[in-house]
Amino acid sequence: MPDLVDALRWRWKPAAVIALCIFVGALLYIQKLPSEYDGKAIVSISPRVGTAAGADTVRVEAPKFVAFVEAPETARTVERIVGIPAATLNKAVNATVPVDTGNVSIVVRLKSPTHAADSANAFADQVVSFSKSDPLLTAQIVARALPPSAPAAPPRRLLEAASLVVGVLIGVGVSLLLERGRPRLRSWRDMARMTGYPVVGRVPSTRILRTRPTEAFADPITGSAFRTLRANIEPQLREQDIDMLLVTSPSSGDGKTTVAALLAESLGRLGMRVLLVDADLKRPRLARLAKLNGHPGLADVLRERVSLAQGVQPGWIDELSVLATAPEPEAGDLLPRHFGDVIQQAREDYDVIVVDAPPLLGTDDARVIAPLAAGVILVVSAGSVASPVNEAVLAIESLKAPLLGIVGNRLKESRSLYYY
Repeated sequence: MPDLVDALRWRWKPAAVIALCIFVGALLYIQKLPSEYDGKAIVSISPRVGTAAGADTVRVEAPKFVAFVEAPETARTVERIVGIPAATLNKAVNATVPVDTGNVSIVVRLKSPTHAADSANAFADQVVSFSKSDPLLTAQIVARALPPSAPAAPPRRLLEAASLVVGVLIGVGVSLLLERGRPRLRSWRDMARMTGYPVVGRVPSTRILRTRPTEAFADPITGSAFRTLRANIEPQLREQDIDMLLVTSPSSGDGKTTVAALLAESLGRLGMRVLLVDADLKRPRLARLAKLNGHPGLADVLRERVSLAQGVQPGWIDELSVLATAPEPEAGDLLPRHFGDVIQQAREDYDVIVVDAPPLLGTDDARVIAPLAAGVILVVSAGSVASPVNEAVLAIESLKAPLLGIVGNRLKESRSLYYY
């Protein structure tokens, strides 16, 4: 049941679309079904006057009149009267005798109300004619059929309700299969359970992160989230003497650059000298986020065109420095050759180096620099497919890089969690 509730919670849109499509399709089909009308006549069977027949005789003999009505020969006789094929009449007619009565109920269901009534009356006349040769019983029509005003079939309302139920069940089933076939990490609990690592940060989805990330600490919700992230990793920074943090993600679009920038700012607010490095030479984003120039930057430092001090620019708070970069087509060769030397130089002037690394999957750049880090933080966006995240965790473990924890990004959590 919890799996079903989660599947409906996150996959309700495809479930609703599937249910709606099935219901609308069934509705159109049901409306196209031809209406059928019941013509109903009642013939009363009673003992003949002057005979010894009684109620028991009626009870025993009445079923033969039912068999007579439903016999093919009777349908052929009625065909000559009403002009409807005998095969159609034979399928349309139905005769019954209620228990402990002598009333034969004759129902004929046809597409025309007039034909249905005429056929029912014709069968009733044949029963009366048939009874004339019976020595014990006689028959008389007590209720002739009238053309019905409303169709008896198909049961459109019932079929519509059934199609809606079936559509909902199929939609729920498909949603459950989608969720199980490609499970997604919707909450921080999913991330912790799937990766086996603690969630050290829970970043909510806020507008300021999308529009003005360098002003994010002015927002109480966002500021509280990054101060909590800082508090969770600060003991490890001090106890393990970690001076380089590498921030990466399974794939692009998880928000690792924003997380790296605000994590660096949160550390700088403690009075640490922090260097924020954009090591994603193929798709650099830090220069645009911080409104800085990518030249000179990390690419120029790696090519030894400028020194590290010349490439570093002041950040948006006093204790923060930024080494941005511009796109570099030879990133795969520059990073393994010189990035370690750059970090070694930076360690002499800064307390902590926060590296915005490329995504782990789809490129080898992050795998080259991950072993240099004293600590790795993996940013996972809410709604990510589980398999790439698991692959990224295995990649970090295979590189023997110390994974400090997971930062859940764009989580939909209650605003009250960030207020005291």
